[in-house]
Formats: sequence, structure tokens, C-alpha cells
Amino acid sequence: MTIGKDRKKIIEEIKRKTGNASDVSYKDFPIDNKIITFAYANTVSSATDINDFILRRMDEEKNNLKTKDLFLYIKNYIPNNSIKEITTMEDALYYLFNGFTLVIFDNTNKIIVFENKAKLNSPIQRSENEQSLKGPSDSFTENYETNTGLLRKRIKSENLWFNECIVGSKSKTKVALFYINGVCNLKLVNDITEKIKKIDIEYVGSANYILDAISNPNRAIFPTNLTTERPDFACQMLLQGRVVLMVENSNQVIILPCTFIDFFKNPDDYYEKGLNVFGTRIIRIIAMMLAILTPALYISLMAYNLESIPSGLLINFSIQRDGVPFPTVFEILVMSFMFQILREGDMRFPGKGGSSISIVGGLVLGQAAVEAGIVSPITIIIVGVSSVASLAFSSVELINSIRWWQLILIVLASFFGFVGVMFGCIILVALLASHESCGKPFLAPFEPFNKNAQKDAIILDKVSKFHPQNIYTKEDENEKDS
Repeated sequence: MTIGKDRKKIIEEIKRKTGNASDVSYKDFPIDNKIITFAYANTVSSATDINDFILRRMDEEKNNLKTKDLFLYIKNYIPNNSIKEITTMEDALYYLFNGFTLVIFDNTNKIIVFENKAKLNSPIQRSENEQSLKGPSDSFTENYETNTGLLRKRIKSENLWFNECIVGSKSKTKVALFYINGVCNLKLVNDITEKIKKIDIEYVGSANYILDAISNPNRAIFPTNLTTERPDFACQMLLQGRVVLMVENSNQVIILPCTFIDFFKNPDDYYEKGLNVFGTRIIRIIAMMLAILTPALYISLMAYNLESIPSGLLINFSIQRDGVPFPTVFEILVMSFMFQILREGDMRFPGKGGSSISIVGGLVLGQAAVEAGIVSPITIIIVGVSSVASLAFSSVELINSIRWWQLILIVLASFFGFVGVMFGCIILVALLASHESCGKPFLAPFEPFNKNAQKDAIILDKVSKFHPQNIYTKEDENEKDS
């Protein structure tokens, strides 16, 4: 809707469309024989900036201004780093509730807007979910401009480009796609940008809204997109030819495309010696295998493959299970379920007492269950090993995926024993191999094999640390060049 030339009608239209919102103020200012109106939302605008840099300046100069010079004077001489001209009512409402001050004139079908945003965002703080031991401790915030600055501060190259668009018919949230020109595949950038532009939702609460809107159904359950709140890790991924999806009012960014091996990396890996990084990544891989396989293997051995257990150990297990009325699979499921309840309580408990409560709860429940003869001590050990191993990862999506596959393998083991576990593992690997992230293979750089990218897969080579390599194959690089 185009803005008219009648100031009063423009104000009436704004009031009508906003339901005459009580937090929107209108300040009439007489100049010569004319009146201009300043409109701003008190809740998202800085009253101090409006008073000091607009109203006071206008009051000081009102006797020297002429009506014919008013529009140009306000546009050119009011001190502000962000001044725009708008011609539609939709833009006027967007800027009004985005912390801008509207200057409305008579006989002019344009409105001038000044940025006077209030500071409603939390300051830059330490990363909570991705703790830093050696690297920088700052993390992304809910402020879009601050997050952009955290990337610019680290990559001062003119080749750090980004595409920006507005998503959400009601929230009108800024979404930006960052990439390094000349390193990233431009076809990848264009494809993701087109997907974002086609999103049709009303509200964008966080980066995960955009992630869900552009993602395909995940057949492998495992997440195919990586989120991080560490700007240093996001910059490292940009240098590897990835794109970073940033959403206004979200303290996390999304890294696209994502590979399975990325979940075994940590931002602090790039500040450690290569040998130490190799050791920690191997530990994380073993931790995932323990988290998924341990309960299922125990069930298959106890229910179907007793001959595989050494006789001495088998006798010990039999003594421990003496008097337990329930089958092994029931023990595992009950104790796993109880641990997941404790974990959820730990995550949701307000304050810092959650960890203490979950530890005490686990000890008390485990000991009480053993003494009551509901479960055997070895079951507590198996569930404890599996559950603790899953804590080696900070990604909530990955932990949830581990839960699902742990349950799937438990069910297969309870029906088919060790054969069922092997069959489930084959299905898991096949699904991972067939899955893609933004059209790129999820198991890269192992399948398809990329020799150069192996230097930042399980190992971390000095050359790869100082000169990051594109993780994809030669065919992808040729496609980028074309």
C-alpha cells in the first residue's frame, strides 16, 4: 500500500493497522506554518536517543528552518547512522516496530525513518553449551548486528559475503546466509537462498524454525545440520566452504551442509596439538558406539548367545541375576527410562542444583532397585556406561538420535539376538550413507573418499588447520568453478 500525501490520514492508517497500540507515540512538531509528526514505539525505541538527537536538534533549529527546506534538512542533517526513505505502509509498520522513528510530512508521499533501537538484547557472554578451554569464550547473542560483527571481527576479508531476506509474515525476521566468495560453491548458496525465500510461515522464533522449514524428512534420524553458538567455530567452517545461516533473535547459527564427522569435532580442537585432537576424536567415536551398542549387546549375550560369555563371567552374572523376576530387556528398558527422566530433570531444573539432584537420584534409585531385586548390578553398570557415553556430545539433536537408535537396537536384540544387532547396524550405516545434507553426501569425506579432506576428519593436520580445505570431492570443486 503506497503512502499518501495527507499526514493525518497516514497517522490514522497507522493507528488502525496497529489497533491504536498504547506503546506507539505520536509527537507533533510545528515548523513555520506546517506540522510534522514523529511516530515511534516506546517499547522498542530508545527515548534518550530520540530526545537527544532528533527532538532537541529540531527544537534548536526550528526558528531557522523554512518549510521548503524541511524534508532535505531532516534527511541530511539530523545525526543518525541509519536514515532511510520509505514509500509504503508495510515498510512504515515494519520499521516502526523495529525500533525506528518515523517522520511524517504533509504533501509528501515519503516517510523518513531514523534508527533509534533500544538495547533489548543480552550482552556478549561466555558460551554455555560449548565450553571453551583454550579458545575464545565469547558466543553469539540475540542481536543480529552483534552476531554479524563477531564474524567480521574474525574474518576481515572483503570476500565474506552474505545474502539477507525477511522471513515470517508476522514476525518479519531477518535471515542471513554468510559465505566466503571464491571458496564456497555458489550453486549451494543459491539453492539454500531460494529455499529460504520460499518459506511461508508466520513466526520465526529461532534458527531452528528456518532449519525445520528447509530440511527434508530425516530417514536416518540423525541430524543433518549443525548448530553452534561459537563464532570461532562458525568462521572455521566458513573457511572450509560451508555457509552459515544466521537468524535475528537467535543465539545460535546453523552450519550447512553438515557431515556426520562434524559431530565428533569440537571448537577447541583447533587450539590443541594434532595428536591430542586425534585421541579425543577417537574417544568420541568410541563413546557413540558404546552409547548405541552396549545395552543391545548385553541383551543379545544374556538372552541368546550365552556361549559367547566366558564361563567364570557367566557364573558371576548368573549369581547377580539370582532372584530377579524380570527378563534382561525389561531391566534395561526400565533403568534407561529412569536415567532419561533424570537427564531431562537435570536439563530443566532451574538454577545450578540440577546436576546434584540427578547424581543423587541416580545413585539412590540404582542402589534401591538392586537391593529390592528389581534389577541386577550388572544392568546398572551397562545402563550407566551407555548413558555416560552419550554425554560426550553437546548436540541435543545428536543425543536424541542416539536414544532412538539405542531403543531400535534393544528391540532387535530382544527378538533376534546378536544377529538382530548386526542387522540394525547395517541398516544404520546404509541410511547414513544414503543421506544428504543440502545435496552433499552426509558421510563425506569418507564416502565419497576425499584424500585432502582427511586432514581434518579424524586427524587434524597442521596444514589443514592453517589452510582449511573444502571437505567435498573434486567434482564439487569443478562444479563451483563452472
